[in-house]
Amino acid sequence: MKLELLKKRTLLETIPFNVEEVEIKSERGIARHPYYRLDCADWVNVLPVTTTNKAILIRQLRVGVFGPVLEVPGGMIDPGEKDTTMAAARELEEETGYTSQRFLPLGSINPNPAIMTNRCHFFLALGCYLNPNRKHFPDAEESIEIVETDVGDLEQLVRFGEINHGLAALCILLASKYVKINRDK
Repeated sequence: MKLELLKKRTLLETIPFNVEEVEIKSERGIARHPYYRLDCADWVNVLPVTTTNKAILIRQLRVGVFGPVLEVPGGMIDPGEKDTTMAAARELEEETGYTSQRFLPLGSINPNPAIMTNRCHFFLALGCYLNPNRKHFPDAEESIEIVETDVGDLEQLVRFGEINHGLAALCILLASKYVKINRDK
């Protein structure tokens, strides 16, 4: 299976994505209608865990649900950033003030390949501590509350919908191989 891009036009340039109209051809021929997709930068998501087995989460307002969402720290990889681990470290410090010397890559996925062009890269940060020489801070429009919780409570937070951000839940699931996110284990 293969798609051929015949034509691409940017309809809207925004932060954090552009809306594109594309005309495609597959082995079945030229599509009868244009397709639309969101051209996005890649993202990183990080589950930070302290030496005392506390997970550092964030609660911030999200326009999609028009309310607060409990999630793991993360964000867009900045233009020019080539190393996803460095982007994860920057986002962790930016959103929480925490840093780590141990980042474990957990994998990456396409968040929604039907309409989006980007990938989300997941990390587990171990031995996290507050950075006394903090250099990165949240963007001016971000209002972030830091939420510290026992790692053993993460599964329940996801199961009962307190953490309902799909990518945050996936990051926690991927990290569960390395940290005990369930008290019963």
